[in-house]
Amino acid sequence: MSIKQEWQRKWRAALGEPTDSMPDIRDDYALHFDIWNIGDEKLEECFSIFPNGDRLLKRVNEVRKTRPQSTEIDDEELLNKLDRLNKNIETVLRNFGDEELIELNGEKSTAKKRCVYRGNESLRREVLNNADSPTVHLDDELCEIIEKHCGEQGYEAFFFLSEPLYQLSGCYYTVSHWIAWAMVETKYDADPYHEAFELYKIKAQAGWLNDEQFIYIAN
Repeated sequence: MSIKQEWQRKWRAALGEPTDSMPDIRDDYALHFDIWNIGDEKLEECFSIFPNGDRLLKRVNEVRKTRPQSTEIDDEELLNKLDRLNKNIETVLRNFGDEELIELNGEKSTAKKRCVYRGNESLRREVLNNADSPTVHLDDELCEIIEKHCGEQGYEAFFFLSEPLYQLSGCYYTVSHWIAWAMVETKYDADPYHEAFELYKIKAQAGWLNDEQFIYIAN
């Protein structure tokens, strides 16, 4: 039995689900959705099996209690958040030392436009439809960064948790990755997903499209 199957068995037992015959982890919807409804003590046990599980759970609980809401904030402050997001991403990538990723991420600096979009859900879909997150190149390497510091167990934990954390976050990868970053947060001076989570809390998102970097925020 693989380590992911051992974790699956433990989580299913905590949920009161059968463990003698288990679905493929990718199709185990009890793990993806229902795990957040068990008691705090059981949830703590479920996360204790992962590298830095206590740190992961702390961030999980912060997301669980967060209720994103629109807020009054000016464009300059939003663009400052975008700048801090990019600075932290660059800091981490340089520390990690992957030259190709550093170069790809550096292409953001050539974007001529920086702007803020304000509107409803329709506008959000329109402006973000073809855009990447500024974290895109970091996202691609996140599992490798975690493996570097937490070994194979951290690597497997990242993929085991990816769908449950994605669902918990309301299908925002930057938020689920902010949680996963807890496994390595003590290894870096910067948290590359912190500002993305701060934006999420005010119903905002950062985007990067060709020669433009922007923030969308809900009215």
